[in-house]
Amino acid sequence: MPRNLPLLALVALFTGGLADPAPSREPRPAGWSDRSYYLAMRDGVELAVSLYFPHGAPPATPAPVLLIQTRYGRAGEAGFGAPWRRAGYVVAIVDTRGSTASFGARDVDIGADEQRDMDEIIAHLAKQPWSNGQVIASGVSYMADTADMATSRPAPALLAAIPRQTDFDTYAHLFSPGGVSNDWMLQTWGSAVRDMDLGRDPEGGDADCVARAADCAKLFPILQPVDGDESYTKLRRALAARGRHWGPEDYAQVIFRDQPGSNGHTLFASSPAAHLAAIRRERKPVQYWGSWLDAGMAEAALARYRSAPEVPAEVWITANNHAQNTGADPFFPEEKSPTPAASAIFAKNIAFADRVRTGGRIARQIHYYVMGAKSFRTTLRWPPADAAPSSLYLSAGQRLSPRAPARRGADRYAVDFAATTGKATRWSTQFGTPPAYRDRRAQDAQLLTYDGAPVAADTELVGTPVVTLHMAAQTSDPAIFVYLEDVGPDGRSTYLTEGQFRAIHRKIADPAALPYDQGPAPHSFARADALPVAPGKPMTLRFALFPTAALIQRGHRLRVAIGGADADTFRRYSEGKTDVFTVGRGGRDASRIEITTRPWRR
Repeated sequence: MPRNLPLLALVALFTGGLADPAPSREPRPAGWSDRSYYLAMRDGVELAVSLYFPHGAPPATPAPVLLIQTRYGRAGEAGFGAPWRRAGYVVAIVDTRGSTASFGARDVDIGADEQRDMDEIIAHLAKQPWSNGQVIASGVSYMADTADMATSRPAPALLAAIPRQTDFDTYAHLFSPGGVSNDWMLQTWGSAVRDMDLGRDPEGGDADCVARAADCAKLFPILQPVDGDESYTKLRRALAARGRHWGPEDYAQVIFRDQPGSNGHTLFASSPAAHLAAIRRERKPVQYWGSWLDAGMAEAALARYRSAPEVPAEVWITANNHAQNTGADPFFPEEKSPTPAASAIFAKNIAFADRVRTGGRIARQIHYYVMGAKSFRTTLRWPPADAAPSSLYLSAGQRLSPRAPARRGADRYAVDFAATTGKATRWSTQFGTPPAYRDRRAQDAQLLTYDGAPVAADTELVGTPVVTLHMAAQTSDPAIFVYLEDVGPDGRSTYLTEGQFRAIHRKIADPAALPYDQGPAPHSFARADALPVAPGKPMTLRFALFPTAALIQRGHRLRVAIGGADADTFRRYSEGKTDVFTVGRGGRDASRIEITTRPWRR
C-alpha cells in the first residue's frame, strides 16, 4: 500500500476528506464531533457514536438524521456529513462493531452482529429529543455497503438509503470478479484496515495506540475518543480487547463464492445481495450511485435495480472515480472535474432524502453518463429498450466481422504475464488512485487484438457486452482478460470496459437458482459447478464484461483485446507456468462479442 501519504490523506481515500470542523469552545482538529459517547448494544458491546449538529448544538426543532456507519474512523466522515448539516440534518456517525474506537471482535466485515446493531442504532437515533424520528442512511464505499445493508433490516425509522459506490456482491463486484482474485485490493486494503482496528498506523509507521497512549492522538482522524475519554483509556481498552481480527490471509485461498475463508465467513455473506429477500420485503427507497470506471460498482447498481423491481430506486452512473470527486472519462483524460460536480451530487442526495421524508414519489429510473459525449441519458431498463443487439465475430486477419466466418480457423496467443492495465485503473480507485486510462496502443501490443470496421455514423454503445470464446489453453487453470476499446482514425485506442474470467467457472448457471439477477451469461461461481480444464482441449467460455455506455464517433471502430494476465492487480493463474491460448474462429467455433447499440441522438 502507499507509504508516502500522510495519515489524513490516507483516510481521505476512503471518506472523501475532512471539512467543516464543528464549532467548539476549545481548539480541536477538523472533523471533531459536537458530541460523542458509547452506545451499548444488546450484548453489552459498546459502539462509539459521534453527533454533528447543524449549528454545533442540538437543534431547537427536532431534525432528521443522516446516519453514516464507518470502519475508517468517525472523524474522517465529517466532510461527507457537512452538506447534510448545512441542509438541517443532524449527522450521526458510528464506528461499527470491532472497528477503530468501538468495542467488539472483527473476524469479518459487516457480519451478522454488525447487521443486528443497525436496528438498535437506528431506533436509538430516532427517539432522541433532537430527532424528528426520520433516519436516512448514506455513505461512500464501505459506508455505502452499510447503508445498503440497513435497507434489509426491520428498522421502521429508516426511511431510505443513498449508497454511493457500493459492491452489491462483494465477491463478484470487487474481490473476485469473474472468479479472478483481486489480490491488489485484498492485500492492500485488508492489511490497512486491520492496522486501523488494532490501533496501528496503516501507513506502516511505528505509531501504536495500544502500546503507547501518547501515540493515540497521532492516529486521528482514524481514532477519536468519545467525550470524557480524552486520555484514551477506554478507547485503548477497546483496541486491546479486539481478539482475532480477519486479514487478507483469511480469503487468500478462496476460489468459490460459497467458500468460507479461514475466518469461517464467505465474502458473499457480507454483501447486500445476500439479503435480497429482506431488501425486497422492506422496500426502502434508494438513490444508488455507481461509475463505469470504479471496479464493478456500475454493475452493482444495475444488479440491485434488476433484482428488486418493487423497490423505488433512482440509479445514477457516472464516469468518475470512487469518491465521485474526480472525472475519469477515458475520452478526456486531461479533464479531472467530475460530472456531476461533487456539490451537485450532494444536492441530488439531499433533494432525494427530502422527497422521501415528505412523502414524494420516487420513480424507478437509471440516469447514466455517456463516455465521450459529456452527457447523461435516462432509461427505465438496461439496456435501453431501443438498443439493438448485434454480434461481432473474431475473423481471420485479427478482424471483427458482423457475420460469422464460414471457414474455421484459430489464432494462437502466447500469454504475456507482464501485461497490465496499469496502476491508475477502475480497481486502483478503490484505494485512492483515480482511473486514468490513456492511449492503450502499448498495452494492446501485449495482447491478442481484433478490430472492427469503422462505424458509418455516430453510435451509442450502451449495455452489457458478452463475449463467447471457443478456445484451449496449455494449462489446467487459465484466467482470461478481455477488453473492449474504441480506436480512432489516428490509431488512438481508448478503454471502454473489461471483463475477466477464470475458466473453471465456465458452467452457465440457471438464473432462477442464483441469489440475485446477474444479467446475461450468469455463473454461480459455486464449488459444485466447477469444471476442470483439460490442457490443450477445446472449451467454451461465455461471460459478460462490465456494462458501459460510450459514444462511438463516425469513423471510429471497436477493438477486442484478449490477454491472460493483469499483473498490477490480479493473481497470476495458468498454474504459474507459461501458457498459450488457441482461440477458435468461424464455423462452429465462431468466437464473438455481443453488443447493444443505438443511433446517437444529440
